[in-house]
Amino acid sequence: MLARDAAATLDAARQRLLLWDVSPAQIRTIEKTGKPFRTLTLHAPVSGYVTQKMVVAGMKIMPGEKMLDIADLSSLWVVADIYEYELPLVKVGHQATITLASLPGVDLTSKIDYIYPDLSAQTRTAKVRLKLSNSNRQLKPQMFTNVEIKINLGNKLVIPESAVMDTGRAMVVYVDLGNGAFEPREIKTGIRADGYVEVLRGLKSGESVVAAANFLVDSEAQLKGIKPLPQK
Repeated sequence: MLARDAAATLDAARQRLLLWDVSPAQIRTIEKTGKPFRTLTLHAPVSGYVTQKMVVAGMKIMPGEKMLDIADLSSLWVVADIYEYELPLVKVGHQATITLASLPGVDLTSKIDYIYPDLSAQTRTAKVRLKLSNSNRQLKPQMFTNVEIKINLGNKLVIPESAVMDTGRAMVVYVDLGNGAFEPREIKTGIRADGYVEVLRGLKSGESVVAAANFLVDSEAQLKGIKPLPQK
């Protein structure tokens, strides 16, 4: 009876030590020597790098208190900002090219694996997440990156963004009629990308628009008495 109780007590003590993350090898050492440890080595449950240390020698640790932050840097997340008007075009699975100032001439590729559900009220952007392998440890947390997502938008009528004037009431372009004559025309715009803007209404393919110096054209038009666009 006593032997059975002693065995049960020993097994309970062994299980308690295991729950405290004392390794089986350390427990065997205690059993072999019969002496308690004044200090104990705790092994991290995961491999990685210590990114933050909150304890010092002799410090009292309370249950649930965090002592270290350990990060596995074999792969990293890249979080990129997407403008609000671009969100309908961006989908999970789209491939992206990632470049860093620390790796000139190197293009890294990844795919969007998550689009965050919230939008920043200050920047009017949403965040998307991509995952990069970091087996050679060239990438560091908090590095800045450039992320380029190429999306096939099909064939569309586009003009340079610099050709479009926002009057506050409408989007206006100046159409070149030839012989030095220009016509202000209201258009409806769509997607913007790479310095170009889609024209949904107001222009036809083949028409020429003034792509620069809009202020000078507008001033000259006013001097020549060209009628402004009607207010809505």
